Amino acid sequence: MSWSLTDVRLWMIRYITSFIWAFGFLGNLIIIYVLTRKNFFRNSCVLYLLAASIINILSLSWGILQSLYNLDHIDPTTYSFVYCKLRQYINHTLLMIGRSLIVFACIDRYAICNGSARFRSFCQPKLAIQMIIANIFIWPIITVHIAFEQVLYKNQCIMTSPYIIIYGFYSAIVAGIVPPVLMTIFSLLTIRHRRELRTRLNAGRINSRNDHTFTVMLFSQVFIYIITTSLFPAITLYKAITNTYIKSAQSLDIEAFVFFFSTSFLVYLNPASALYVYIA
Repeated sequence: MSWSLTDVRLWMIRYITSFIWAFGFLGNLIIIYVLTRKNFFRNSCVLYLLAASIINILSLSWGILQSLYNLDHIDPTTYSFVYCKLRQYINHTLLMIGRSLIVFACIDRYAICNGSARFRSFCQPKLAIQMIIANIFIWPIITVHIAFEQVLYKNQCIMTSPYIIIYGFYSAIVAGIVPPVLMTIFSLLTIRHRRELRTRLNAGRINSRNDHTFTVMLFSQVFIYIITTSLFPAITLYKAITNTYIKSAQSLDIEAFVFFFSTSFLVYLNPASALYVYIA
């Protein structure tokens, strides 16, 4: 029996994504357990990583468990107006909160190596908590447009035609380009500043074992994030631009598989792999 791309996609959802969810859920729970040790709370980078792990559990559960449920049940987006409005909105919001927390952590590592005392004040745990709370409240407001543009039409949850292209550019830029660019910039700046500060007498705090460990852990996660989101901008824009084109059944199958692989499969590898990247 030959398998179509649709069969492969469904098989990956049933077995591989369920594996990703299980190991990602367990891994993030372990991270939370380790980072909630009392002596770690003095480090602002730890607070960002801890908050990101909590958000990772929520985003993995909301995104993957729904796909698993839909394999053997009727998709609720085909009959529930409220669920149609909320599914992608909540999914996108959780992912953006998690990405922003990693960006803040990268800025935090850069700030701690900065020669300016004013810039180093960004590394205070109290400020990190305020940034985390603000991030959690701001992103649901920024992304609320997604909920308004989702409509239930003929048992299908779809976006209105003009908005598809707008969302394609928005998603590619805001989710696929800006976070990895910011992560890369601040990671490279941090590496440069750490090298400069190694020879200075006042770099003892910056070169402490914990700070170095958390910096390496963070940059490893940034590296994985860049790899897992590399296809996202191009695929999102392609799907938005060609939405009105007439395509063959084979082209639609290929497009659906590539879109699933880049936006629903690789995207969840990053929040699921945090612990295993840290260990490695």
